[in-house]
Order: sequence, then C-alpha cells, then structure tokens
Amino acid sequence: MTWVIVAAVIVAIVLFVLAKLTQKPESTYSSSERAVILKAKPPLPYQKSETLFSPAERSFLGVLQQTVGNNAAIFGKVRVADVLEPKTGIGRSARQKAFNKISAKHFDFVLCNIEDLSVACAIELDDASHQSNDRRQRDEFLKGACEAAAVPLIQVPAQSGYVIDEVKQLIAPYLADKEMLYKEFVKAPIPYKSEINGKVCPKCSASMVKRVAENGTYAGKEFWACSAFPKCKTVEAITV
Repeated sequence: MTWVIVAAVIVAIVLFVLAKLTQKPESTYSSSERAVILKAKPPLPYQKSETLFSPAERSFLGVLQQTVGNNAAIFGKVRVADVLEPKTGIGRSARQKAFNKISAKHFDFVLCNIEDLSVACAIELDDASHQSNDRRQRDEFLKGACEAAAVPLIQVPAQSGYVIDEVKQLIAPYLADKEMLYKEFVKAPIPYKSEINGKVCPKCSASMVKRVAENGTYAGKEFWACSAFPKCKTVEAITV
C-alpha cells in the first residue's frame, strides 16, 4: 500500500504545480517550471513536409528561373487572398463570403515586379488533377476572379519538359523590364483610335495603342503599348 500512497502524493504535487503555473504569466516561468509544462502537455500533431514543391513544380520552377532571370521575383505557393481581395463597398457579409471563397486557395507561382514587388502575373501549372470536375470548377472560378481584379493568370499544361522560348512567350508581356520586347517590336502602331476604346496605361494614364511584332520570338503578334514610350515602357498582351 505504501507505493500507492507515494504515487498519489506525486500526482497531487504535479497537479498542484500545474495549477500554480496556470495562474502566472508564461514569461515568469522558471526553466524547471517550463520543463514540467512541456512534459505535461502532449505535442501538437504536426510534422514537416518533405518538399515545398512537387517534382513537376520543381521542374517548371527551374525553367521559370532561367526564363525570368533578373526581370522579376518569383514566389511559390502564394495564397490567392494575398493577391486578390474583395471589393470595397459591397457590404460586410458579401465581403466575408467573397473572402471565404479564396482564403483556402493558392497560386502555384506569382511573378512580381522587382521595383516594388507588385504582382505582374500569376501562374497555374495544370496537371492531370485539373481534369476532375471539382478542379475545373475551381479553375473557372479562379480565372473569373483574376479577370475581375485585372490580374493576368497564365495557365501552363504540366509536362515532362519545357521549351524556354515558349515559356518566355507566355510571360514576357508581364515582366518588369520591357526593353527586350521593344527591341523586337516595331515602333509604328497599327492604325487604331485608342480614345474610342478608352484603354489607358495603368501606370501613367496615357493612351494605349496596338503594336505588332515584326521579327523575333513574337513576330506577327499584337500587343498593347503605352503611347508615351520611351518615357513609359508599359506593355500588355492581347488575349483572345
């Protein structure tokens, strides 16, 4: 019976100590008291993931780094809610509902301008999982949300290998450094009355005009260019 009494006394002492510790701020715990707390509390149910990116994502990231160079900053696994936000003036309930729809989603990659880390475009790597009905609905919603927020969304089919020139053609219109593009594009705009369309430069508010690539990687392709060039080098891709 003696050992039962001893065990009961030990349990009572531990409970007494724990009760005392809960009555004082954690910052005032001694090292011995912290040790008692750690032993009494079960560890949280988490473990480190093996890798941040899947093999397909790592492969594409390598090509993306070669393509972008020093023209943009690359971020991976970015919360959609860190890129998009509900519009103001739609009411508290509507804002919360809109936020809930994007809070648990993320973009595979986001390219940001070097100067201020403003978002240049988002990139989604579409693998076989995107063929399911749920993923298709998710992709359609994300596409619509990005269009509403004027955030370019580039969808790239996942594959075993990528051609750098093809990836460059997709992302070049959104890179911060547009000098390279203007070296390949002719300077004369296509006959077009920009004031009728009302399209203005998002950076300097000058009229945007259509231009076309005469040679190089983008030969024959149209794009929007700021009429204030070379003072403003803003360009935008023309999506169909």
